[in-house]
Amino acid sequence: MNELRELRQQIAALGRQSKFPFLVSHDDPTLGSVVDVAIVPRPNGLNGAAVEIYDGAEHLVLGSDVDAGYGLAQPQTQVPMYPSTPGLVFNSAGSATSMWTGQVQQNNSCFLAQWRFRVSSANVTAPTGSTYVQIVDSVTGWTWTSPTTTLADPVGSGDALVTVGPFAVQVPQDSIGNFFGIDLYGWVSANSGNSNAVAITPLSMIGCGYTLAQAFFAGTSTP
Repeated sequence: MNELRELRQQIAALGRQSKFPFLVSHDDPTLGSVVDVAIVPRPNGLNGAAVEIYDGAEHLVLGSDVDAGYGLAQPQTQVPMYPSTPGLVFNSAGSATSMWTGQVQQNNSCFLAQWRFRVSSANVTAPTGSTYVQIVDSVTGWTWTSPTTTLADPVGSGDALVTVGPFAVQVPQDSIGNFFGIDLYGWVSANSGNSNAVAITPLSMIGCGYTLAQAFFAGTSTP
């Protein structure tokens, strides 16, 4: 009798186990069957699973990165950026100096950066400004630095201004869930002094999926 009872318990426990692929859906009078949650194989015969959560109206709100095989593709994570030195707008330093900084828990498989860069000559000498972005995994120590963009501003022509990037990188799998530090660097790389200076405005500092990032792994052309 005890053996029969244990067998029935085992059968009941097996029946409660989730099955793969796993789908939860509901019926909509207009859309028909609508998927709410899906745990399904990655497409194109790739190993692993895709995990997706929808909002009840077939809009994907959370999904793993099926291309990278780890991390999230959705939602993207916008990183809040703040002045590294409160109140500083222009920087006249002659060596690489962090001007904007931020932190984020990296849950996406990739990171993408784009910003605006301004070089001012103050009408005395013609400076050249340089800029790059750097991200650092505070746990593993992994670091990525974008290509350096340089921009010249001739005397008397008005300030030079350009959009830098996007530059993108795929982060290591073991960085998922770790805190990243992000710093935007800018400096007067030629003819510093004479009130020559640079300024930066962050545009997009985002964790994103592989599909968006891959086109910008090599960055866009510099000025």
